[in-house]
Amino acid sequence: MAAKIKNYYTVLGIAEDADADAIKKGYRKLARQFHPDKNPGKPGAEERFKEIQEAYDVLGDPEKRKKYDVMRKNPYAGMGGNPLNGDGGRSGFYRTPDGGYARYDTTGDTPNAGAGGGFSDMSDLFEQFFNQQRGEPAPGRRARRTPGADIESALALSFEEALQGGKREITLPDRDVVRIDVPEGVENGFKIRLKGRGQAGPGGRGNLYIRFEVAPHPRFERKGNDVTCTETIDMVEAATGGSRVIADPYGRSVKVPIAAGMQPGRTLRLKGQGIKTEKGRGDLFVKIEVRIPEKLSEEARTELLDWAARYVVR
Repeated sequence: MAAKIKNYYTVLGIAEDADADAIKKGYRKLARQFHPDKNPGKPGAEERFKEIQEAYDVLGDPEKRKKYDVMRKNPYAGMGGNPLNGDGGRSGFYRTPDGGYARYDTTGDTPNAGAGGGFSDMSDLFEQFFNQQRGEPAPGRRARRTPGADIESALALSFEEALQGGKREITLPDRDVVRIDVPEGVENGFKIRLKGRGQAGPGGRGNLYIRFEVAPHPRFERKGNDVTCTETIDMVEAATGGSRVIADPYGRSVKVPIAAGMQPGRTLRLKGQGIKTEKGRGDLFVKIEVRIPEKLSEEARTELLDWAARYVVR
């Protein structure tokens, strides 16, 4: 099987002696060109975008780049491989993080190939090498190196943006731009994890947690997936009944039935008209307030008293 290591310099379209600025410039240019938002439905665009990010993850980190360059020139450097063992250095032993040894074999046709520390091709060997350098455990071994610290960042959303969810681009503390999925109906304080985007450490990078900060709504108060609002009616509507059309949290018209004799402070429940998430949909609660006129003309007062004397049951 041919031994191959992906050429990340070719992926980013840069020279092998490119400096940090050239690497970042090449990455940003291609990331904008192949971003999924700019290539909806285009075959291969998303895979190309992932490949570009993978290349930048290695070349954009000085330590990873140094190890990557060593691997490309001599895949067995520091692993104990013996080029004089009769097979051109395609098998041998490499040192594990705990100081022991494990066998590698890239020939693909020996009993140990692909098992017990073997490798089916150069990509597997390359991956194992980087795992060791990050402090990740070799098969059957326990890693002694600890990853870097986790970090947390906040993403501000309007009430409406949180309801809709969808794709968003954010700039990380290291100034990299990543694309994340905002869950539909996300609640204030909810967090998502971006693995390996935290601080660097002997055993690799920690994680980055994105905390969503959702702005309150001037009319709706959220509790879980339920929302509550207040609707004010006049005393005639309260006495005679009827209906009101109000807007729900998504701006859609909803009919609210008002029974005759509606009392101030009563709360009506509209099932399934609350916040929608992947787990279901909450309810909309409408609290009824009754507006009482603060001033009446003498004529209106007299007519109201006459009406009450005739029709109001005391």
